[in-house]
Parts: sequence; C-alpha cells; structure tokens
Amino acid sequence: MIPVGSYGRLSEDKALKSRTTSRKEGEQVADQLKRNEQFATKSGWTIVREYNDNNTPASDPLIVRPEFEQMLKDLASGAIRGIVFTHADRLARLEFDAARINRLYLINPKLVGRAVDGGTDLSTIEGRSMFMVQATMGGVEVANTKRRVSGTNKANAERGRMHGAPRPFGWASDRKTLHDKEAAVLRAGILAVPGGKTVGQIRKEWIALGYKPKVTKRRRNDGSNEYSLQHSTVEARLVNPRVCGFQTYLPQAERRGSKKPWMPDHVVYKSGKPVPGDWEIIFSPEEWAACAEEIERRKNARKGGGDKPHDTSQKYLLSGIARCGLCSFPMNSNWYPRGTSSYVKYGYRYACLTNLGGCGGITRVGPPIEDLVTAVYLDEVRRSLGVGNAPEKIDETQNDERLAEIAQEMNEVNERRRAKRISMTQTLDLIEELEEERDKLTRERRKLLASRVQRQDASQDLLRDWSDYSIPEKKHWLRQSIRAVLIHPAGRGKRFDPELIEIVWAG
Repeated sequence: MIPVGSYGRLSEDKALKSRTTSRKEGEQVADQLKRNEQFATKSGWTIVREYNDNNTPASDPLIVRPEFEQMLKDLASGAIRGIVFTHADRLARLEFDAARINRLYLINPKLVGRAVDGGTDLSTIEGRSMFMVQATMGGVEVANTKRRVSGTNKANAERGRMHGAPRPFGWASDRKTLHDKEAAVLRAGILAVPGGKTVGQIRKEWIALGYKPKVTKRRRNDGSNEYSLQHSTVEARLVNPRVCGFQTYLPQAERRGSKKPWMPDHVVYKSGKPVPGDWEIIFSPEEWAACAEEIERRKNARKGGGDKPHDTSQKYLLSGIARCGLCSFPMNSNWYPRGTSSYVKYGYRYACLTNLGGCGGITRVGPPIEDLVTAVYLDEVRRSLGVGNAPEKIDETQNDERLAEIAQEMNEVNERRRAKRISMTQTLDLIEELEEERDKLTRERRKLLASRVQRQDASQDLLRDWSDYSIPEKKHWLRQSIRAVLIHPAGRGKRFDPELIEIVWAG
C-alpha cells in the first residue's frame, strides 16, 4: 500500500460569509477529501495525511497556502509518496505552483499523483506537461477575469454606483443609510483634526469606546486573542472621500504593497467634477477636505516636505513655540529632578539645551509661562470678537473649468488613438501629462477647500471649549496667532516676571 496525501481546496467558503447558506463551514472541501479517499482505495493507495486549504485562493501569488506548502515538504522528505486531488485546478492555478510540483516528480520518478476528475497523472511526462498547460491557461483565465471585473467596477464608479465591499465604518448594513453611533463618532473625529487633534488621540478615544478592527477571512478572531485598532485604519476612515459622498476607484492590484493608498487622490471625476455616490453623507466636501488636507500636511512635515516641523509632543503646551531669549534656539521641556522643591511646585521646565545646539543660558519653570501665554492669547481672542473685518474670500472652484477641459482632452486623445491617428506611445505621453496636471489641480482644490473651512471664525467656540481641548488642539490654535514665545534671562533666584516673556505674534 503506497502512503499518499489527499489535497482539497476551496477559494471562498461562502458558509463563512452568510448565515443563510445551507452548507456548513468546510463542507465542500470535506466532500473533495472524501472523493479522494475513495479514489485512493480503488488505486491501492493509503491516505496517511489530508491537506485542507479551505477558503484559500490559488490564483493570487501573494497568498501563501499553508497546507499546500506542507504537502510539498512532505513530498520532498518522503513522508508521503504521492498525492490525490479532485482536479488539477484544485492543486494549482498558476504555472509557478505547477512547476514546483513537477520539479519534485522529476527528481523522484517513483512518486504517484492522480486527479479524480480530468485524468491528470503527475507520474508521467505527458501528464505533467498537460498539468503545466492547464495551470498556464488557468492563469490566463484569472487575468482576463480580473481585467473584466476591474473595467466593470470602474464603469460603475463613474456612474456613482457602489462597489461590493464590507460595510464601511459609519454606515448601516445596507451601506447607504448612516449608522447612528458610528457616524457621530466619525463626524466628531473629522471635525477635531483641523482643530489640532491628532490621529493617535482619536485612535485612543475609539479604542476606549470599544471599537475594534473588522474581522476578515484572512484574520478571523476566534476569541483567543484581540486585535488592536491600527493607526492606519483610523487615518483611512478619517480621509475616506465617501464621508462627503465622493466615489473612489482603485484597482485591487494597485492596493497592494507596503504603503497604504491615499484615497483622496483616487476620487472619480467626470467632466472635471467628483462623481457623487448614492448614499447618505456625513460631511460637506469642505469639512472633509479640511481634515484630509491637515492630515496630509502633517504626514509631509514628518517626511521633511512640510513648511513647518511636525511636533509630536502631547505633554507640553509651548514645546516647538518657546525660544531662548539669548540665542533664539527652540527650548525643550523636561522634568525637574525628583525630590527637589522645584519638582514638587512646578514639575517641569523649559530649557535651552547645549547638547541639542542651544547656548544653555536659560532654564525657566514651565507652568507659569504657559498660564501667562494662555491668558494673553485668550484676551486677544476676546478683543478680536466683534471686529468686522471680512475674511479674505477663497474660491476653490477656480480650477474647475480647467479640470473639465482636461477630461475632454483625455477623451479626445483616446479617440485619436482608436482612429489610429496617433501611436500608443504618443497616447501614453499625452495622457500621463494630462493626468499629472489634473492631479496637481485636484490637490490644489482640496487645499483651497481646507483653507476656507479653517479660516471660518471659531472664536466663540474656542473660548467656550478651551478648557476641554487637548494639548495638541491648544497648540494648534496658539500657532495660528503666535509665531514664537521668547523667554529672556531673569537671573538666578528671582521671582517669575511676566515682563521677561515676549510673545511674537504671527503676521
């Protein structure tokens, strides 16, 4: 009796997605393994191990099939002397996987391998050749299917139709009406970002509210462990154009990679205008743009591409704002030594540190300076209330006409290509140039929208809610009006003197 392995696989077990199906989880693969066993018995073979890759596609080169890999190891080591499978496409859908199997059979001609259906025989050169042909044709079929599906999805997006996907955060199960609690949480988070709240803070608040990542077929939470809500997940929800009703489209192939896609750059446009979806919205385009633009500005600042350094400190109000009155170097905050009277009374201080490049000439207590700057700033806000200077008008639609022209020009280029008046190379050159201009104008439009929202007078709300703001939110508003706080030397042992704190106002 020859010891063999039995392999069964199913790309998608629908019993895992729907409770209404009459099938049980793993039932279809169990049927395959049962047929394999019957075939092995008739052939005089003994199945010593079953390999079950339920709910695992074989057409995606990035997905590892654990049981398939173990089967190859067992074949190579001699733990099994052959394999039984229901059909060639259950075993391999890509020529790469077929080649790996064929290599083992070339190395050891005594191995047996048969398909219950289709007649594939891996023990013969003719059978392995046909097996490779079937896998190659399977790969072509998969590629063509993906191309057709991608074209259909893009066309549906341009028509404003939803693409089949899991329920998005903020919407009910029909994906059209708003979810009462989640929509309110999402709205609060997006409105807080332009005011200075960080994505990290919002993430902590959502975790405290009990929100967790969605359970997917690749990550099934069986209750044995908990998954933490990731920073990238929270960020993606905050900048999702869906919240203001904009359609997006990004092919699945482009979603892969180490970097998360920046979805605001994948809004679908028609005649230069965003295509609206058929679901309820949470925000206006202006509110969404203000949030997305602020998060993008912070990301660029961390990479060194922003106009201001990104300050990650969430503990000290004036870090990144306070400067030394002697050398103008940014002052850093740190704690007084434990047990000292200064530690007991004040806790922390601002210092010009020599090891960071400062002169080391000034060290001052922190809380009194922060209290002074806050009081002066809020007084200035109160004074500004009632001033009737109309804010500068911002027209975010100034590039809409050109965006519509670009869309028309791209259609004309494609028509010239279809009429064979220009080559494919010329077509790509023209299209890529127009796409680059379109993306630049689109980003500029989003920035203008964000600027218009952020310039709205929020003084009344600021005065009312100041005590409830977090440190990053307070710092955000301070930076709108204060360029720097210069701390001048006071001399050792002297009392705190407000006259030695100089506020340099912006503008």
